[in-house]
Amino acid sequence: MALPALALVPGRAVGRVHLVDDPLAWSSDRDGGGDVLSLPSLWWPPGEPLPAGARAVLLQGVPETIRADEVVVPTLAGVDADLLREGETVAVDGDAGAFRIDGVEEIEVVTVFLQRSDGAILLLQRSDRVGSFQGHWAGVSGFLEDPTPIDQALREVREETGLGTDALRVAAAGTPVLARDGAKVFVVHPFRFRADRTDVRLDWEHTRAEWVDPSEIRRRPTVPKLDRVWSAVAPQAVPKA
Repeated sequence: MALPALALVPGRAVGRVHLVDDPLAWSSDRDGGGDVLSLPSLWWPPGEPLPAGARAVLLQGVPETIRADEVVVPTLAGVDADLLREGETVAVDGDAGAFRIDGVEEIEVVTVFLQRSDGAILLLQRSDRVGSFQGHWAGVSGFLEDPTPIDQALREVREETGLGTDALRVAAAGTPVLARDGAKVFVVHPFRFRADRTDVRLDWEHTRAEWVDPSEIRRRPTVPKLDRVWSAVAPQAVPKA
C-alpha cells in the first residue's frame, strides 16, 4: 500500500529526499538534482521559484493557502519529517494523495482507546513476550488482518480485555496516523470506544492495565506517536461561553 497524505498539487514524481532546515537554502546541491523537498508548511507557498532540481514537495503540516498555479511539481501536505530520511528515494503521487518510500514496509494496525464515563482511558503496558516495544504503554492494538479496521478493532478489544460488543459503543474513528520504526512505517487506524464495563481481563500481550487521565499519555514511555493517535479521536473541547 502507499502512505496517505493530503494532495495539494497533482502529478507524479520520484526523487531523493532532502530535509530542508533553512528557508533560504532549499537546494541540496547534489549533482543532477532530482530532489523531493521536505519542509514546514509555514514556509508555503514559496516566495520565489523552487530550485531547478526539485521534483516534488512534501509539506510538514497543512498550509493555510496554496497557490497551485505557481507550483508546477507534485505537492503533498501532512507528511511528518520524522517519516523521512535524507537521501532515500520517494515516489510522490499528487493525483492520489499518497507516497511510497523505497525499501520501507508499510504495516497497517489498529489502536483503540477505551474510555469510561468519567473520561479516563485505558492504557496497557506491553509484555516482554510481544515482538516490539516491550514495556511500553499503548492502547488496545493489533495488526490489521480482518476485512475492515473496525472489525479488527472490536476483535482486539475482545482478545486483549475480554470486553465484548455488548459493553462497548463506538465513539470516534480517526484519520490514520503514520509512525516510523526503522524500515517500517505503521499506518495506525485510531478508534475511541466508550466502555460500559471496566473489569478488563488481560491476555499474554500485556502485564498491566490502568485507567488514567488522557494527559498521562505524554508522561509515560509509549509506543510511537500514541499522543497523536489519541488526538485523532479525542473528544472536542466545548468552548467556554
